[in-house]
Amino acid sequence: MAPFLAEKMATPSMRHALLPIALILTSFWPQFAHAHPHVFIDNRLTFFLADGKVSGFRTDWRFDEIFTEDLLSQYDSDGDRQFSPAESEQLKAGTLPNLAAFRYFTYVYLAGKDLGKMEPADFKADITDGAARFVFTYRLPHPINPRQETIAVSIYDQEYYVEVLLAQQSPVEVEGGSAGCGAKVADDPEHAYFGGFVIPQIVTMTCQ
Repeated sequence: MAPFLAEKMATPSMRHALLPIALILTSFWPQFAHAHPHVFIDNRLTFFLADGKVSGFRTDWRFDEIFTEDLLSQYDSDGDRQFSPAESEQLKAGTLPNLAAFRYFTYVYLAGKDLGKMEPADFKADITDGAARFVFTYRLPHPINPRQETIAVSIYDQEYYVEVLLAQQSPVEVEGGSAGCGAKVADDPEHAYFGGFVIPQIVTMTCQ
């Protein structure tokens, strides 16, 4: 489990209500006893398109209320409930090395082939609409023509300590788009994890 993430605990009444369900699940599948989401992220994904080619993408994570408060307690030095540029740098130093061990939860596929861990070209943290936000920018090794090769991105934590879902509002965008180009969202059962129980979402750049 990702060591930098704060554990999200249910209230006693919630635990009591969920206990019968938990007992059924753990008897059926012991792995349920050891892993479940503790932190929740709403993710937004933006592809960068220039001259009809994909040069990179940006991920925009919005954390749940409890983890937001945890980050503020650790990194909001002046207590203004914002992250200044200096505080963002401190947060970067405190969290990114751990995220790197989990490849920043980011999987990029070119024609179905996993490109492996990609290091973000840029990172910043702030507070947006009351939620802690991490913004990562990635640059592809070389521009991809989506009319010739399929480029797809999926964000998820295989340990299932963190649940990452695309945001309900404006989940996917294309900057510098051209006619006939867009992105589609689908389930990706080929890369199911947590014993095959959890199916990640995958975003594919398409041009007609």
